[in-house]
Amino acid sequence: MTEQAHPPKKAPRSKREAALDAAVELFMSGGFDRTSMDAVAARAGISKTTVYAHFGDKLELFRAVTERAGTSLDLDLDRVVLASADDPEDRLTHIFFKVLEATSAPQYLSFVRVMAAESARYPELVETVRSLGVPHVVDVVATTLREDAVRRGYALPDPEAYAGLFIRMAAAGVQMDALLGMGGGRDAAFLEALARWTAVVFLRALRNGDAGDLPKVPDGAGDVFSWAPRSSS
Repeated sequence: MTEQAHPPKKAPRSKREAALDAAVELFMSGGFDRTSMDAVAARAGISKTTVYAHFGDKLELFRAVTERAGTSLDLDLDRVVLASADDPEDRLTHIFFKVLEATSAPQYLSFVRVMAAESARYPELVETVRSLGVPHVVDVVATTLREDAVRRGYALPDPEAYAGLFIRMAAAGVQMDALLGMGGGRDAAFLEALARWTAVVFLRALRNGDAGDLPKVPDGAGDVFSWAPRSSS
């Protein structure tokens, strides 16, 4: 009788990861104001001293929560770019599908609600997230747009601004519907179809030389998030 193979055991979470997991749950459910370092420590099963040793204060902990969420999306985007076809329309479709999935997920929507509800009272939250810099998705989309411009022979005046504009134009409706609870029937198949349609329409509009030179994106219109403006470099 052969022994059954057992799946490898997962490595135990570090105390830092335990604190982050607890902070995500508490920030997203109770907001910034009602989440204390004591509550995070209790939920994580560690001491408050340990939480402070890893995160100097609540703002630093909030920043770490935000960074972890962004890193997860960044890794997904990098995998998409490596695995996607050479065609810019296909790549942009895959990238945007991942963005729609991530930004209409319950945890992301909870984050938006926290920022909307508490940023007026706690402007330091906005500054904390602003310091994270330009979202990686802007770089990924801008690179794809540059490649398409070279292949198709058109001049793109500001790839980063157009990348941000593409994301804002395409994602805003889905995110708003999700925030209002109106997107219940929008499954992965719908999001993928929307991503394909948007990518094709956007790229083919850029390629339309008969329409004349592409206009400059108005200042601020290409910022993906108001708290994460494009760098000036």
